Amino acid sequence: MSNTTEKNIKDAYEKLFVNNCNNYIFIYTPPKVGSTTLVSSLRISLGKSYNVIHIHDDIMLNVLTGLNVKVNDIISYIAKLGKQIFVIDVYRSPIERKMSEYFEKLSPYHFNNTDENISKYNVTRIISRFNKLFPYLATEEHYFDKYNIENPISFDFNRKYTIQTINGVNYIKLRLLDTLYWSDILTEVLKTKIVIIDDYQTKNKPIGALYSAFKEHYKLPINYYEMIKEDKYFLFYYSEEERNKYLNEWNKKLGGHVLSYTRDQYDFYVVLYLENQFYNDIQIDHYIDNGCFCNGCCEKRRHTYYKALKGEQITEKIIHSEVVTEKIINNNNKIINTIKAVNSVNQAIKSLNHKHKKIMTIRNRTFGLNI
Repeated sequence: MSNTTEKNIKDAYEKLFVNNCNNYIFIYTPPKVGSTTLVSSLRISLGKSYNVIHIHDDIMLNVLTGLNVKVNDIISYIAKLGKQIFVIDVYRSPIERKMSEYFEKLSPYHFNNTDENISKYNVTRIISRFNKLFPYLATEEHYFDKYNIENPISFDFNRKYTIQTINGVNYIKLRLLDTLYWSDILTEVLKTKIVIIDDYQTKNKPIGALYSAFKEHYKLPINYYEMIKEDKYFLFYYSEEERNKYLNEWNKKLGGHVLSYTRDQYDFYVVLYLENQFYNDIQIDHYIDNGCFCNGCCEKRRHTYYKALKGEQITEKIIHSEVVTEKIINNNNKIINTIKAVNSVNQAIKSLNHKHKKIMTIRNRTFGLNI
């Protein structure tokens, strides 16, 4: 490794992590597998004891740091520093993941329009485009394709997760299917009580109604059904019983054979939508917890954690600028209330003094009469 590369890795590391601690978690997953929920849950549960970063690929890392480095280089660098590091990936059922990824890019990529305008489109138009893209959507698998693990261990269907330690890095594989068990799994692995907080669901976005209509009306083409049956990751991460159950559900919603774009057509389509996209799709402030470690954010994080432990629904975000504004407003309100309290006391004192003067006047008059 050249000195320039080493310096870039060190500089990228220092840009990404301002909190000096010994524990790191990389949520290093493909998009639309439940990773945002995982990030906010871990940040709120672990506080300052862990640095938690969410990354999808090297391109996203380069945008965040401005440096030409790879995610695996940063991970290896941290491990060599002797820090404790976990890298977490999530597997999601194949058809639902394709749907979710498609809708995530519906506005900036696939129709180059606003969510509000697209929500008025006929659902058949949305389904037709999806079917043309189906074979090429959501195909990457980080545990196999990105982590450089030569011999991935089989998924543990009893424990509902796997953990594999290589060169000081703890690689964890979860499934979105097992979300209800994530709290127990991560509490066991990280030795801290982890609460899971739902975050950033498509149904809550402006196109939520269209997404619901899409799922209600969608019929899986029979040729895509056969494709999913043979998908190697589906075969790896779902047990035979789980696969049969999943396929039986989709067997009730089958449609006729359709033609997708060819590989060349799809490649041209990607070039075109990247040229046409009307905004940058890397989102920074869509987490419930954005990971700031200032005193105000840490205080709000503790309150949020205890609310989550009690089972309360979490709706407020922990965003530094909003926390600062809230703190200023609260401080101003305290000052105003203090001034009001002081004025009230002063008014009470004035009232007592006035009453005292009246009493003294009456007494003096009375004494004067007695004389």
